[in-house]
Formats: sequence, C-alpha cells, structure tokens
Amino acid sequence: MPLMILPFAIILLSVFSLLRNRSQRSMKESQDAFWEKEQRANRTRRQDISQLDYIQIPLDTFPIGACTDPCLSDLEQTLQTLSSRKILNLSGISNTDLKLQYGAANLNILSDCDANFTTLARTLVSYADRLLALGRWQDAVRVLEFGVACGSDVSKNYTLLGNVYREHGETGKLNELTEIVRSSDMLLKDTILKQLKE
Repeated sequence: MPLMILPFAIILLSVFSLLRNRSQRSMKESQDAFWEKEQRANRTRRQDISQLDYIQIPLDTFPIGACTDPCLSDLEQTLQTLSSRKILNLSGISNTDLKLQYGAANLNILSDCDANFTTLARTLVSYADRLLALGRWQDAVRVLEFGVACGSDVSKNYTLLGNVYREHGETGKLNELTEIVRSSDMLLKDTILKQLKE
C-alpha cells in the first residue's frame, strides 16, 4: 500500500514545486517591472503643473457667517484657509504615476495638493452635518453637492446627501446620485450603493 502512494506523492511534490517556482518567477518579474518604472519616474523632468484642474471652493455659495454656531465657525475658518491653497483630487494615482506624469520634482507639491483635498472632503461632510443639525438642509445640500462634484471619496458625503434627497422627495436627484456612485471607482462603492437604496 505505501508503495502505491509513493508515485502520487512524487507527482504531488513535483506539481507543488513547479507552481512555487512559477509563482516566484512571476513575483520577481512584478518587482523588476515596479523598480524599472520607479527609476523612470525618478528621472522624469519637472512638468508645468500650473494649468491643472485645481479645485476652487465656492465660498460665495456657502452660508459663511450666517450662523453664530461656534462649531460651524471653526469649519468655515478651515474652508476659508483651504480656499487660498491649491487643491487637487489625486485619489487612486500612485506616487510613481504622479512622478512619471509631472516629474519627480513636483511630487511634494502634488502631495500637498492631495492632502488639502482630503482635508476639504472631510470638512465638507462635517460642515454639512452641522448645517443639517441646525435645520439648514438646503445649505447642507449645496455643500454636499459640491463634495460630489469634486469627487469626494468620503462615503458619508453621499449617504448624507442621499438621505436629504429622500426626506425631501427628490427622487430624481437621488437616482442621479446613485448613478454617479455606480460609475465611480470608489473603494466603498458597494456599501454606499446599499445605503442609498435603503
């Protein structure tokens, strides 16, 4: 009986060894490709980034200073500070790809622009949430719609807006929002879609 198992064991070990070698070769090829791309990116010359599609915060359409709420005032101050900075939504673009496209010398500037976008996206949600708590739902909708327009990846931006649309019978706008989320490449897309349906 043990002699009958031996050929199967040898075949199994051979297959395992073959698969392991193939996997290691594939991993090495991926690593080599990554480092080759990274070296090309580091050699890319600085490109002109002055004409990129920087995000402008429409402070004139927000209810800045309309309430004396201290929490709202802090959020408005953050928005006013951000409005004087360069903001870019670079979600989903790796540092290597940024260097390849715009030059390694621009990476720190672009990283700052992306960090400003992250702060903006979070601030917009907090601002809208506070406006809703104060009963200013139309102002909150304007803020949240701006978040959608600039591609916010904060899921609460979409779920809050969806809830307000539902509460005020804006079925058409809710359907449009659902389509925007469906056609996006957000990480939490399925979760957001599920919440928009509920």
